[in-house]
Amino acid sequence: MVIQQIENKILSGADLTTLTDNELAQLAVQFVGDAPPSHIPREKVINILQEQESVRQWQSSLMSRAKDLAAEKVTEAASKVQTTIEQNSDDPMVAMIRERFGKWLQDSGYDVSELTKKLDRNGDGIIQMEEISEFIFELTGNQPPNWVLEHISTILDSNNDGVVLISELWSYLEELGFAIPVIEQPVIAEPIIEQPIIEESAENDSNNSEEYSNEDIVEEAQEQIQVEEIKPLQELENTQDEVQIATNIEKTIDLLGKARLHSEANLIIESSNSSKCILKVERVERNLMVNDNYRGGKTLVGLLDGGPFTVAVLFEPKFNELIETEIKKTKKVTFNASLYEWSSGLRQAKLKGLDLETLN
Repeated sequence: MVIQQIENKILSGADLTTLTDNELAQLAVQFVGDAPPSHIPREKVINILQEQESVRQWQSSLMSRAKDLAAEKVTEAASKVQTTIEQNSDDPMVAMIRERFGKWLQDSGYDVSELTKKLDRNGDGIIQMEEISEFIFELTGNQPPNWVLEHISTILDSNNDGVVLISELWSYLEELGFAIPVIEQPVIAEPIIEQPIIEESAENDSNNSEEYSNEDIVEEAQEQIQVEEIKPLQELENTQDEVQIATNIEKTIDLLGKARLHSEANLIIESSNSSKCILKVERVERNLMVNDNYRGGKTLVGLLDGGPFTVAVLFEPKFNELIETEIKKTKKVTFNASLYEWSSGLRQAKLKGLDLETLN
């Protein structure tokens, strides 16, 4: 009976160090043949037991049994979910949501902005299952079961992190053919840069209507982003109140805002270079939708180089302590970074920070 209780403890995640002295004595009797003398320290008894091959084999068999039990529980849970789905498949509303969710959204009569307000009722940028439930009840008069809400959340949660962001909703709606609203950036007067006049042949004129190749897009991006010497940090800090597009990254972001296709935006990002930046931090978030060495780190969101662009900058976990202890809402930081991603729905660029320092 005692051995069975010990095995149950091990199966629940315990090890020899968590057993009582009496339980250790029972194991010694079972595997060594005799209980240890009372004057032998507890740590010595544990070391002796751990060195026994029979004890190691016993622990290994328990771990194997634990894995088998876990697999059985997962299979049983999946079977119950499938059974629930089949039992509820007669509900017309449930079947419509499960099988034709995209068509259902299109038939709702709402545009992207209206759907966003309906599904993100508190305006926090995250779509909760409760908000989805209220939206469905408002349209149909029926309260959907929890498993239906979970299924809808799975459809919208493109990166499977358990959080449905507005950007993920917009990406899904864009795939369905919805017209994603464009968030216009303020019109900023830029200095006129004279370009050399290139004479083109009549043959080139006749081909002006042809689509650009990938090489043309990259070359055009490189021509529009003028290579210039980066201003000293002090000079950038002194002039950041002057809202203008001045640095290489700002010019690239401006170019991304004019990109017509997602593939074109990716090519522009690939052709860009890292640069020194200054950020006026507005908020700190967790890194999402990343699986590389930035996973588990922090994201700083704020005004880049004095404006006009607000960006999200990802940092590796090694900077978490600095961010959590030093960064405040109005804190300014400087870092080297490279462009990582462009959100056409949010009209916002994501950068990956390579280092990080605070500015007073």
